[in-house]
Order: sequence, then structure tokens, then C-alpha cells
Amino acid sequence: MDIARQDIARFALYGEGSAPVAPEFLHIEDIPSRSALYDWVIAPHTHQGLFQVLMMTDGHAQVRLDGIETKVTSPALVCVPSSCVHAFNFGPGTQGWVVSIANDMFRDPRLSALDARHFQGAATGYVLPLGDRTEDAARLQWLLNDVAARMAIQHGGIPDVVVSLLAVCLGVTEGCLETLAKGSAGAGVKVLLVRGFEAMVDQRFRDHLGVADYARALSVTPVTLTRACRAVLGRSPGDIIQDRLLLEAMRYLRHTAASAKQISDRLGFADPAYFARFFKARAGLTTRDFRRSTTAANVVLP
Repeated sequence: MDIARQDIARFALYGEGSAPVAPEFLHIEDIPSRSALYDWVIAPHTHQGLFQVLMMTDGHAQVRLDGIETKVTSPALVCVPSSCVHAFNFGPGTQGWVVSIANDMFRDPRLSALDARHFQGAATGYVLPLGDRTEDAARLQWLLNDVAARMAIQHGGIPDVVVSLLAVCLGVTEGCLETLAKGSAGAGVKVLLVRGFEAMVDQRFRDHLGVADYARALSVTPVTLTRACRAVLGRSPGDIIQDRLLLEAMRYLRHTAASAKQISDRLGFADPAYFARFFKARAGLTTRDFRRSTTAANVVLP
């Protein structure tokens, strides 16, 4: 498959092209069935319109999420939203499951109890070790085994029972994520506001909206939004907006051969010179020096 060098490699499922994902798409497979075909190395890529949950039940992996590498030992969950550039280097024989869910599935009434902002609204992926959550790990393993068994004999639509099992799986995952939120100052209403803000920034960062624009869309004042962001994340909303732009620029520099002007255009900057100044001010390096400093630059998949 040909992939333009100015683009990040995008797949529906790894190695299977990037055709639009059906609104009701759910796929589950064990880790070895795909990873073993690639010598247990999955190169950097993204998924268009898919959220993925990977559960490692046995083995280990080096996981890269937007250039940040983490050594992961089972049991663990890795959550990957569609915007996240990710890669895996599994230890041979690693076991577990990969669940791929269309972002549109989170609008299904059967999943209405979930906070979708934990999932498709996240800007970056995250790793959740389950070593100290043995009951959750065992529960997820049983549920995913059952989902896989039911999907293996299913032809056509997704049965209600499978969606119910999926809702429980995601609910357990959400519970694990809530432990992170509870550790933040100003949990509760402030956390929900900040999650909504981050999800909106992830959707609109190319529009270069200001803090007041986001606050208006969230039906709060800029002061309220600023206080919530500082309480929960220790950062201003302006920094969050700018850092989201920086993150996307870094993704292009690490994973494509796009020129600075092409990246500037794709990120909605009116002037490439302003983009260059923005990047150096936020990253501390020029775009050229940043690209030279990362070993993951210019990745193009066959």
C-alpha cells in the first residue's frame, strides 16, 4: 500500500489499509495472531476513527505512545485513541487481546452509561498497569475471552449480549482510570469540565480558537475554565491548547517526511514563519533539529 511521505501511516486494522470505519464496528483478536506475522514488532501508525484497548495477560512489551516509550509488564491495559501514533515491540509469545471499537460506537445507547471522553475523546494514549488490581485483571480477561468466543461464531451484526459485555469491559477500564482522576486536586465537577475541554481541544485545535471560545462552548467563563485546568492539571488552558498543537507537529516530524511548510498548512497556521517561531518557543528546538534528534522520524510503512 502506498503512503505519502508527508502523511502519518494510518490503518483501519494494522496492515489492512485505511478505508472508512463502519459506525458499528467491533473487532477482537488475540495479540499473537497479528503481531507474530510482523516478528512481534508493530511499527508506528494511527487508526482512523478507531479506539483500541489492548490487554496483556502474559508477557511484556515496549510500548511507544506519541514518542514516549514505556516498558509494560502484564497484566496491563494500553488504551489508544485514534489520534495517537503508537507502536509495540512485544516479547515473543506475549498473550492478550486487542479490541478495536469505532468511535461512533460510543454513541450507541447501550454504551450510554460510559463517559466517552475517557476513550475516543482522549488526545494521547495511556498505560494502566494492573499488577495491583488482580480482581479487575481477572474480570477483564474472562470478559474478553467471552467476547472473542461469541464474535468468532457471529456473522453479521453485533449481538446485544456482546455490546453488553463490551460495556462491562469498558466500565472496568473506566474504573481504573477514575483512580487517576481521584488523585487530582479538584476532582468531580472540575475534572469533568477539564475532560470536556481537552476533548474539544483535540477536535478543534487546528481552528486556533482562544480560551474564551472554548469557555463559551462549554458554557463557563474563561476564569472558571482557567481555575479548573490549574486545579486538575496544574496548567493554564492556553498552555493546553498550545501543547496540543505542538504534539501534533511533533507527530508529523517524528513519523513523516512532511516539510515544515506542509505541517504548518495542515495545522492551520497562516504563516509558516510564525509556525517555526511557535515550534521553537514551545519545543526549545527548531523543527529541523527536532527531526534530527528523534530516531522515529521519516517512518514510511509499505
